Amino acid sequence: MKNWKLVILVVGILLLVAAFATYEAQMASCYPPAATVAQFSPEYLKAFRDNCKLDSAVFIQFNVFLMLVVPGLTLFSAYWVLTRPQVKTRHVTQLNIFLLLIIFDSLLVTLVYMLAYPAQGTINPSTAWVLEVIAALGFLCYLAALALWHWKRWGLALFQGTSVTLAIFILLGGGSLILAAVILAGVIGLSLLMRSWRDKLV
Repeated sequence: MKNWKLVILVVGILLLVAAFATYEAQMASCYPPAATVAQFSPEYLKAFRDNCKLDSAVFIQFNVFLMLVVPGLTLFSAYWVLTRPQVKTRHVTQLNIFLLLIIFDSLLVTLVYMLAYPAQGTINPSTAWVLEVIAALGFLCYLAALALWHWKRWGLALFQGTSVTLAIFILLGGGSLILAAVILAGVIGLSLLMRSWRDKLV
């Protein structure tokens, strides 16, 4: 099929739209405000928790979302990785591997913090919103890595700024100091790798 790459992109986007719509719908229906939950009768609360699978592992609670988002991200990423434009200098293997790791790690951070956000009872309510910000920043890092794969100058600037901000928010949310350090090390490592190819960025 001549336009198979375009089909991959369209299917990937449709799956992502469906996945995020499913996530938002589940958040709205299964995680109402605490004041609303307090008004539930014991019988209704038990049925509510059973229907939403709130006593199950988070991967079971969000199984539909995961079944949509994982293939959606895979297809969307595959399109941009496979259709990189021809440039004067091709990516070297070391840079290829580094960018692919950044893509994978950024998506992992996004999904982990999206699934962690509903469990607000286990974190400080005043910093619960930080988890949403971290998930959004992780997705921006992912987009920046795809832009860098296509030799976009703005991709490097976006990755550097977003990654530093991401490390700060991880610390604000009580996250791992090691994770924040790894993210900053990634920024430094990529910046050093890109020094030799800055003039090739467009």
